[in-house]
Amino acid sequence: MEISFFKKSELIYWIWLALKLNNQNSVFQGLLDEFNNSPALIYKSTADKINSISTLSDNQRKALLNKNIDEAVSIYNYCRANGVGIVAYTDEEYPQSLKIMKEPPILLYYLGTLPKFDRKVCISVVGTRKMTEYGMRSCYKIAYELASAGAVVVSGMALGIDSIAHAGAMGGRGVTVAVLGCGIDVIYPKQHRKLRQYICRNGAIITAYHPGTPANKHNFPQRNAIISALGDATLVIEAPMKSGALITADHAVEQSRPVYALPGSIEEPMSEGPNYLIKNGAGAITCAKDVLKYHFDNREPSLSIAKLHQGELSSDFDHDILNELGISTDCYGVGSKETPESLLKKLNRELNDNEGQNSDYYAVPKIKKIRDDEGKGKKSEKETPKAPAEIDESVLATLNDDQKKILENIPCDKPTSTDVLARLGYNIGMLMATLTILEIKGLISSLPGGMYIRK
Repeated sequence: MEISFFKKSELIYWIWLALKLNNQNSVFQGLLDEFNNSPALIYKSTADKINSISTLSDNQRKALLNKNIDEAVSIYNYCRANGVGIVAYTDEEYPQSLKIMKEPPILLYYLGTLPKFDRKVCISVVGTRKMTEYGMRSCYKIAYELASAGAVVVSGMALGIDSIAHAGAMGGRGVTVAVLGCGIDVIYPKQHRKLRQYICRNGAIITAYHPGTPANKHNFPQRNAIISALGDATLVIEAPMKSGALITADHAVEQSRPVYALPGSIEEPMSEGPNYLIKNGAGAITCAKDVLKYHFDNREPSLSIAKLHQGELSSDFDHDILNELGISTDCYGVGSKETPESLLKKLNRELNDNEGQNSDYYAVPKIKKIRDDEGKGKKSEKETPKAPAEIDESVLATLNDDQKKILENIPCDKPTSTDVLARLGYNIGMLMATLTILEIKGLISSLPGGMYIRK
């Protein structure tokens, strides 16, 4: 579709403004308010008008008084010739979630198809380049399940965990978005040329940096802030204590986004970061459902509980997909040989032993503390059966008859298996979907071995 002359000139002025103010900063919103959201008016303004704006620094005033627009025209022509999309701050396609940033980008460059960020649940998945096999397999499985359920998986296309997150999302036939720390025309890392092509077919790659910008080290903290802002939550898979993934988690906290982390072995350096986050209040997760259950009520049309369950059944690690995408499966060690669930129990026991010493730093739900005997179906002789807790009438009113019937058949004094519940006459697909809904609504808890118990 041919772009109108008006739109073309408007975009050129946006590019000019972004070039003069280095694209990401905190002053341009006020500047746009002053000039009726029109970069063209800023460009055409007089020196007296620019010099009268107190929020601008001397360097910014000097830059805005430079009316040379050749570079902006050159960038525009490059983007048009190479199919690069440009989204400006006031465009409808611009993600509203980025406007909460301290320094939002004036415009974004992208390749592929942008998802409707404001209508989708987006989960940012980040981690170390030096992943272990445990981290690789766990990341693939969780990203696969997230994408299967309908969530957009956001990451940074870096080596290691980032690339696995993108692969898992595409394995789950979902949408994934890669945020770059360089220009849209710069292939970084070079090993991910093929991955980049596949991401563009199954989502988009985006950047706040102008074409030609190299992957400089100082670009990545700003890129990490965009990753966390795009996500309704940020999930850290594996990371040492000093890593970009933890910087992304810090950005998420500043942006009032929840932070989750995958528990790992206390003897594994790559799990130090996630374990630290968990001990300081981040949500501990062992599967995609642990993240998504807080988002079903708000974004239910964009998520599917049934598809989440299907994803859980088919999310086994697949070397063939990674080979097809050109992603290295080289790992820096095996990592934990235990399951995330067992590792979580160990961490919870440590938290119980040190209760009161951890800060409520992260804006996420409290970690559920798991008893040592949970899931074993045993109780002491002195223990009396627990009476069913009263259900909030407003929650009960949201259940249909089948959901109420299944709930009534789940006792609160001992775990019940899906095999027992299947005897009520429901097919397994409908039963599993209902159990997931009841768990999301906080009425039951799932236990290892396909067991469920009433809260």
